[in-house]
Amino acid sequence: MRLSDNGYAAFFGAVLLAIAAYAVFGFQHGFEEQVGWWITLLPAGIVAAAISDIIEKIVPGVKSYAFWGSLVCLNFLWYFGIALAAIKAYRFISNVSNRS
Repeated sequence: MRLSDNGYAAFFGAVLLAIAAYAVFGFQHGFEEQVGWWITLLPAGIVAAAISDIIEKIVPGVKSYAFWGSLVCLNFLWYFGIALAAIKAYRFISNVSNRS
């Protein structure tokens, strides 16, 4: 199966997001440890909280949906960017090493 780099990055971004969500929500942690894992693995949580506050001022009663929706979308974009950068770096390094 031939996918573009964006397709591979989207797949690996979704996989990384699922692993991060499972690590944060799937295991029992202490409170301090939970906060540490949250900030480390789901870094867009702070931005998602700010976005959900703004959306709740415009449309009351949707704060929970806005928070979780923006949390998933922003963290997916984060992991998509990481995966795409890793794929592009791998392709660049492999092309440079094949020329030598």
